[in-house]
Amino acid sequence: MSIRGSLWILLGSLVVLQFGYPITNYGTWWTVAYLLVYSGVIMFGVREVAVHPRAKWPIAPVVIFLIFAAVWFALHQDDSEATVILLAAIGLFQLVLLIVLVRRLMQPSHHSRTVDLVLIAVSAYLLLGGVFGVISSQIEFAYPGSFIDNTNGGGSVTWQALFYDSYVTISTLGYGDIVPVTDWARSFASLEAVLGTLFIAIVIARLVGVGSTRWRMNTEPE
Repeated sequence: MSIRGSLWILLGSLVVLQFGYPITNYGTWWTVAYLLVYSGVIMFGVREVAVHPRAKWPIAPVVIFLIFAAVWFALHQDDSEATVILLAAIGLFQLVLLIVLVRRLMQPSHHSRTVDLVLIAVSAYLLLGGVFGVISSQIEFAYPGSFIDNTNGGGSVTWQALFYDSYVTISTLGYGDIVPVTDWARSFASLEAVLGTLFIAIVIARLVGVGSTRWRMNTEPE
C-alpha cells in the first residue's frame, strides 16, 4: 500500500473514531463495531514500523496494549476499571502516532506531496483532540466532578461527552455546556485551547514554507 493510501485510511478511521463515538451508547455490539475501526489506525502504525523499523519500539508495545485493553473492555463494558485502561491505551496510542506525524510534518521526505502533508496535518489535529479527550476523561475518573454538564443540570459527565468537549475546546468554540470546574481540569482545558491555536498557525506556516521552497527549487534556472 502506498504512503498516501495509508494516510487516507488513517484519516478516515480517525474521523469515524473521533466523531462516531455516540454509537457506543447503543449497546455492546455497537461498541465492539466502534472498537474494530481502530484496525485502520493500527494498520497505519504497522505500516510505519515496516517502513521505519526504528519506530517498532514505541509503536509495537502500545498496539499490543491497545488490543489487550479493547478486548478486555469489550468483555467487561460495565467495569469502570476496564474503561479507564481502554482510554489510557487509546490516549497513549494516539500520542505516539501524533509524535510520528508531527515529526513527519516538520521533516517531510522529498517524495512527500502537498496532499500528503495536508493529510498528515489533519490527522495530527484530530489525534491532538483525541489525546486531550482522554486526559479530560482520566481527570474526571480520578476526580469525579472535575467537569459538569450544564445540559443536565450540572450532572456527571461521560467520557463520550468529554471527547466532544475536547474538540469544542481545541477549536475554541466554547459552547459552555460542559465546563471544567477544578483547577487541573481548567488548566488542561486552557492548555488545549492554546495548543490547538498554535498547532493551526504552525502547520499553516510549515505548509507555506515547504510549498514555497519546492516552488523555488522547481523554478530556479539550472
